[in-house]
Amino acid sequence: MRHGTIITTALLGAMTLSACNSPMDRSMESELHQRLLATNARYTDRIADAKPVQVSRPVSTVEQKLSTEQRNELDNMSGPTAYISAQADYGPDLFDTTNTPTVSMNLQRVIQSTVENNLTLQIARLVPSVDDTLITQAQAVFDATFYASVDYQKVDNAQPPTSSLALSPNQTTTTTTTLGLRKTLTTGGTVAIQQEIVSNYRSSSWYSTDNWYTSGLLLNIQQPLLRNFGTDVNMAQIELNVSSRKQSIEDLRSQLLAAVHNAESAYWALVLARQNLLIQERLLERTIKDRDQIEKRSVLDASPATITEANSFVEERRADVIRAQNTVRAASDALKQLVNDPNLPVSDETLIVPLDSPVDAPMQVSLLDAISIALQNRPELRKALLEIDDAAVRQRVADNQRLPVLNLSASVRFNGVGESMPDAVDTAGEAKLIDYLISGQFEAPLGNRAAEALFEQRKIERRASVINYQNQAQSVVLQIKNAQRDLITAYRVIGAEQASRRAAAENLRALEAQEEAGAALSPEFLDLKLRRQEALANAEAREIQAVVDYNIAISAYYQAMGTLLQRNGINFNDVSGK
Repeated sequence: MRHGTIITTALLGAMTLSACNSPMDRSMESELHQRLLATNARYTDRIADAKPVQVSRPVSTVEQKLSTEQRNELDNMSGPTAYISAQADYGPDLFDTTNTPTVSMNLQRVIQSTVENNLTLQIARLVPSVDDTLITQAQAVFDATFYASVDYQKVDNAQPPTSSLALSPNQTTTTTTTLGLRKTLTTGGTVAIQQEIVSNYRSSSWYSTDNWYTSGLLLNIQQPLLRNFGTDVNMAQIELNVSSRKQSIEDLRSQLLAAVHNAESAYWALVLARQNLLIQERLLERTIKDRDQIEKRSVLDASPATITEANSFVEERRADVIRAQNTVRAASDALKQLVNDPNLPVSDETLIVPLDSPVDAPMQVSLLDAISIALQNRPELRKALLEIDDAAVRQRVADNQRLPVLNLSASVRFNGVGESMPDAVDTAGEAKLIDYLISGQFEAPLGNRAAEALFEQRKIERRASVINYQNQAQSVVLQIKNAQRDLITAYRVIGAEQASRRAAAENLRALEAQEEAGAALSPEFLDLKLRRQEALANAEAREIQAVVDYNIAISAYYQAMGTLLQRNGINFNDVSGK
């Protein structure tokens, strides 16, 4: 018994030593991460002295010539503030009814409902749960396995006649019952303990009895010492599955950022569509008013051609209103799809009416801060680092597979025999009949080309993962620059479009003043007035487009930094179930 204990203890000690990870590999991976993060510093070192910038607009010569009173007057007749109390006519819905129900929503409610209900995000939330099951499956490889078997064998041997039947066995019956427990170790080996009890019956036996029992208690350990040796190899799949879950979390974070930005963009697109509808409706009203006035003056100075032309303008602008109504309904349905509110299905014709107006306030931006924040927060970069770790794990496994096969197996069996089952088990427990078996296996493929090629492939993949991280970092920096440039440009465009709209309003007002002073409604005058009305409507549309673009640019700027969720008060851990 002492010899078996010594062998078992020695093997278990060897396996404990083999369970240690490779500290050098871990240190190299940590050093690689630090080097990669250090390379990002070159993006910020070159702009380390850059100061935050307050977005501003160039001074407009049009604005300079207008007094505050004139600006207020022009803003009351045109521009976003001129439509605050206006009610839009959305036209008939798909059920050919004009009394379309509406529901008012602010931007915060839209974002909250999108985060909670969006179907794409619901799918993305399931992926980490699937990865959890894969982690459990990989860990379950090391669970202990209980096994049992019963074998019954009866053998009749045909024998020639003999003078001594006692020396001529002709029937053997054996029943073997086996119970065992087997466990795979993280070192790559397996350990098993097995109890075997055999019931024997032999007719015409040499022995004093025809029935007896044998018992065997087997302890077995198998351990690879080179290939497939150690936790770095045998727990690699668990590491990869854990990393896959972390990457799924970063994918979810990225999709949440995109969903929130898309919700904001869709909300402002609806604001834009509704504002354009109001602009087109007002333009139609002005044209109808002029047409009616011309018809009243048909007996004075309005010719039939002038009236016909006015009617043409009315119908053209009525068509523009119809198109604008369709755009509003399409924008509302697009927003409903993102929001996916259970009480507001896409099939329903209820219209969403936005409560919030786009902001037109300057903000301070810092390229240095934006790049620094993005390099720390962007999920693409976090995922790229995880992919580097995955490549390192696969490289370690491939490196191990280049080694020869050298396996060691050791067994100790305690045997017992008796006329009854308890006697056989007790005899085995006395440890007087002990079998020892130690075996080794060695195998080395000549050339080892397959394993060497796989190792080279893994090294290339790891280098590619490092380059991919650097490429992602470069793309993030470029996205930050573009987002900040778009934001500044959008704010500057607002000022230019606002000045253009006020100038167009001033032109129309001057023309209306001439009409009130008694100017003849000649075809030339009518055409000029209608053109100026159209020019004002186009200028109003461009201005609201610029304001909406600015608000979308702000959302894109925070998305590029990876902080759009925080800006909207969204706790990622709460919405991801992390």
